Parts: sequence; C-alpha cells; structure tokens
Amino acid sequence: MYIPRLMCTQHPDSTVKITAPEEVDEAVVSYLAYGCGEIMVDYEGKATPYSQPRDIVAKAVEMGIPLGERFFITPRIPNPRLEDFERSMLALEAVVLANSYSRRAADTEAVRWVILPMVEDYDTMVMVYKALDMKIRDLAELGAVKDRAKIQLIPLVEDASRQIHIVGFIKALFRAALHSGRVLEEMRVFLGISDSAVRHGHVASSLALVKALNEINDLNREGEFKIYPIIGMGSPPFRGGLNSPHLAPIEVVQYAGYETATIQSAVRYDISYSEYLKVRNTVENPPAPRRVEVENEWVEKASALYRDFIRPYLEKIAELSNVIPLTRDRVSWRVYGRTIDGADLRLPRAITYTATWYFSGLPPTFLDARFVAWAYKQGLLDEIIRALPAFIPEWKFDSMFYCRKRVEKILGGDLVRDVEQAFDILGIKPEIDSTYASLLQSADAQPHAIALARMRGFLG
Repeated sequence: MYIPRLMCTQHPDSTVKITAPEEVDEAVVSYLAYGCGEIMVDYEGKATPYSQPRDIVAKAVEMGIPLGERFFITPRIPNPRLEDFERSMLALEAVVLANSYSRRAADTEAVRWVILPMVEDYDTMVMVYKALDMKIRDLAELGAVKDRAKIQLIPLVEDASRQIHIVGFIKALFRAALHSGRVLEEMRVFLGISDSAVRHGHVASSLALVKALNEINDLNREGEFKIYPIIGMGSPPFRGGLNSPHLAPIEVVQYAGYETATIQSAVRYDISYSEYLKVRNTVENPPAPRRVEVENEWVEKASALYRDFIRPYLEKIAELSNVIPLTRDRVSWRVYGRTIDGADLRLPRAITYTATWYFSGLPPTFLDARFVAWAYKQGLLDEIIRALPAFIPEWKFDSMFYCRKRVEKILGGDLVRDVEQAFDILGIKPEIDSTYASLLQSADAQPHAIALARMRGFLG
C-alpha cells in the first residue's frame, strides 16, 4: 500500500489568512509546489464547505494531477460524539460524493482514508464505519461508486494518557474495524501532539509520543499487524517543532518512526520557499526508529505539574486570546474549545492557546519549568533529555521570545521565578531580540499579535 510521506493541512497557524474558497487552489499548489501526497480537508471545528473535496477533485483533474495513485484527499471529519452529529454525517456525505465525482471524471477514487479525531473509544469508530458504509451502499445502488469501495478510517489519538498505552488501544481499533465488517491487516494511526500539549504540557506530550512510536515499531516487528504512524506537528516547539527550519533536523531524530508527517500552514506561508525546501527534505528523509525507554511515571508527573502550574493563569489566558486572529474559517473555540482536567473553563484550541502564551511573553514550552526542577532533584533529567534530544534546543529556541518584564506585568512574578530556575538548571541564558522585545512590551491589539508572529515565523 502506497503511503504519502507529507500531508498538507489547513491548520490556522500562519499569519496569512486563507479563506475557504481559496483552499481549493491551495490544495493544488500543495500537490505541485510543496510536494504533499495528500491534502487534509478539515471539517473538525471548521466551517469548510461540503463541496470542497469534490471541488479539489475537479481542479486537480483539470491540472492533470493523478489523484488516487500518488495524490489523495484525506478529510478530517468532526467526531460525532464531541461535535455536531449532523455536521459529521454531512462531512461523510461529502467524502463519498467526492469519490463519486472522481470516479466519473478520472476513473479513480480520490479519497482512500478519512481521519476521525479525538478517538478515545471503540464504539465511536464502529458507528462512523457503519455510517460510512451506509452512504457508500446508497450511492453504489445508483452506480455512482464501487459497491466494494472500502474507505479506511484513520483514528487520531491526541492524548498523552492514551498514547502511553497505544498498543492495547490499536488492537481494540482493529477489533472495531472487524466489528464493522472490515478484516484489516494494516492501519494508519494519527498521533497528535498539540491538543495533548494543551492538556498535559509539552514534556508529557513529547514523551508520550516518543513512547507510542517506539511501541508501534515493536508491534510492527511482531508481524501480526502493520501500522503506519502519522504525526501531526506545527512549527513552535509546544506543537512539536517538526515544521520549524531551526528545529526540524533534531525533531526528526526525536520522533523517528513516523511514516507520514503534517506540513502545516506556517511552514508554507511564514518562511521563505528556500527555507521550506530544507524543512521538506529533512522531514521526507527521517532516520531509522531509535530505541529509548520512557517511563509512564515521567509522563504522569509532567502532566500533573504542568496542570498545577497553569491553573491560576487560565482565565487570564482565555481573556488575552481575544487578540489572536483566526486565519481560517474556524468555528469559535468558545463553541468548540478544549478543557483541562481540574479546570472548570473552556480553553482556546491549541494554535490560539500557543499564540496567546507567546503574546504574554512566556513561550508555552516553559510551562514545564517545575517538571525540570523535579527531574533534576530526582536525578532523572539526563535520562529524560536522552529520550527527548530536542528538549534543550527547543528551550534555547524559545528563549529568544521570553520577556521577563512582560510576563511579570501580565501574569505576575511566581511564573518568572520557576522558569528562571529551570533556565539555571539547563544552563540557558535567554537573549530576546531587541526589536521583538520592544514591540512585545507595548503589544495590546491584533496587529501587534500578527507582527510578533511574523517575526517568529508562525502564529501558534
């Protein structure tokens, strides 16, 4: 089975606004200029037209792009348990109709996979498979699609607590496919880091993902199943750093073992094309998977310390997020946001959340400061850095955007003391760019947020 290496997405992590109508041309450019083998048409929390997959097929056929061979459309639908049920069903309808059109226009089926986000149970996957099959059967009766068309679901697992137990969960997902009438020996599994980082912090989400990739590699060696991992990452360290021209070479080492990686908006629009090509070449040629040990206790401790650390500041972060622009046609995070265990508050989604912490003067990578101190006192810091070789480079990179005076002014001095203790432990001396610092000190509006993001090379 041919698996694309690069998946271009519609994440709103760039400073450039892309409207829904523009996303059709964007998809074709992603195939032609950015080298992506598949396009994620995103319906999760996003106001994407239901005609968009079909419209991309039409444009790609017009441009001579061989969809269904080495180029694919891979929609992400809303999870019907978490978002509006009708929107989920309409997105599935759009998927099947796109294949109906591509069969007539090019004698191929452009959609081979559908991403199901926030997968945390067996039953939801069974339900979506059954709904998908019903829609395929209805159109097959009209001769519009092949009656044996078998679009596969890609479960998106985006929580650290689930990822550290990934093998048992994957086996349950194979049983879910079997229960819905599919006998599968291969499966693509999407491992997300951004939402996991919002819930558990960067260290916990990174460690959990490294452990999941290790265990999937072991499972593949056993030979009963074949898993093709997809990793979803953006440009800032908090969201994985894989799209960063500064960090990609070390991130591909840290997360070795992936089959596919996302290429998000900021890396396409907020850096030069020559820099993009360096990132692309790095991500397309990862090293062999490495063998590292990650203890569940590290993940759980990092998560607990992160949540305790941020809890007093979440209301202020939610308020401050009003200055962060939406650069895609998203559903408001106040309708479809995120929650953290123990916090009775709806939070912005990962990109807005990340951008807001930068706007406060504190890159969110540093929210693990207390875990750094704990690991140092326990004599575990060297082991954790061996598991996360990108950890020190990430902190050094983000230290360019840390502004002590801004943090003290907006969030108070307690955060600063913890963060600067971690700097001392790690031997890092923050050196913020003077132009960035000057603008950040007086920033209070959306144009400031955009200008700062352009200096960083990403929104969030």
